[in-house]
Amino acid sequence: MKNKTIHISIATLLIACLTLLSDPFMLWMPMGAQMGALLGATVLLAIWAGFVMYERAPDEREAIHRMNAGRIAYLSGIVLLTVALVTQGLAHEIDPWISLTLGTMVLVKLISRFYSERFQ
Repeated sequence: MKNKTIHISIATLLIACLTLLSDPFMLWMPMGAQMGALLGATVLLAIWAGFVMYERAPDEREAIHRMNAGRIAYLSGIVLLTVALVTQGLAHEIDPWISLTLGTMVLVKLISRFYSERFQ
């Protein structure tokens, strides 16, 4: 239970930082130092959530749940980036980071699949 609480709290903090960083409703106008501190905290949380914090699967059923969660997260990212690409394409203002991220996700998935088929 402690492990789930930590994961949920880190994810909640990351979403809150990303929301504050993007300021979707233009509610606040942060100073440069505030924005820099918020950006630093968001980057550190993203690194922690994505790379440092890991989950252990004690049995096969848990491993399958974790693989399914990863698959759903990957597919959600692909769908969201594709929608963003289409929306920006129709507005004739394509952000290159969206294309780069989408291509990187697909390429890394392909490389990791070939790697796991060959070496595992």
